[in-house]
Amino acid sequence: MSYTKRNLDTLSFLLTIFIFVIFYFGYFNIFFIAFSNNNLNSKVIYSKKIPIENQTQRQIIQANLSNQWRIQIPKIGLNAHIEEGTTSEVLLRAVGHFGESNQWDGNVCLAGHNRGYQCNFFQKIKELKLGDEIIYYTKKGKRIYQVQMNQVISETDWSYLETTKDNRITLITCEENRGEYRRCVQAMLVSETNDVF
Repeated sequence: MSYTKRNLDTLSFLLTIFIFVIFYFGYFNIFFIAFSNNNLNSKVIYSKKIPIENQTQRQIIQANLSNQWRIQIPKIGLNAHIEEGTTSEVLLRAVGHFGESNQWDGNVCLAGHNRGYQCNFFQKIKELKLGDEIIYYTKKGKRIYQVQMNQVISETDWSYLETTKDNRITLITCEENRGEYRRCVQAMLVSETNDVF
């Protein structure tokens, strides 16, 4: 069977559109080949289409659930695991811990994204009010803090991350469309137990 140039151009165009649609919408199929013991014919089993971003989110949630170092804020429905560091790589999958601060005593300082990423754990911290609870877990135990401050600060103001004698937790995130500012929430320790998550 011979093809005319017009037929080949049309076929090439349709193939290009098909490939674009597959990559644009981020879908992929997983094919499993299972061999039957009774014959040599193979069966192809097609999985349901899974958006790539949902698969990534699922992996993050699974890692999240098994991690004992975590933060919960009931008012905004936050339950996220914490990792050391505040690099872009860490913040894409977790709440980040400022390495200069202690993980248990004094001022525990954490950072998270608030929008535009697959994990925007601090998206709603601007809604926190005085007295709202922040629950913090490590292998040492569980601490409950109450919010004492929620305000916008300059991006160059590092005073809220300084070491303190009292036990508190500080959350930092960006301010929407205001690159020169940061949202800062501070909460003071009110109780602790030896419970682990």
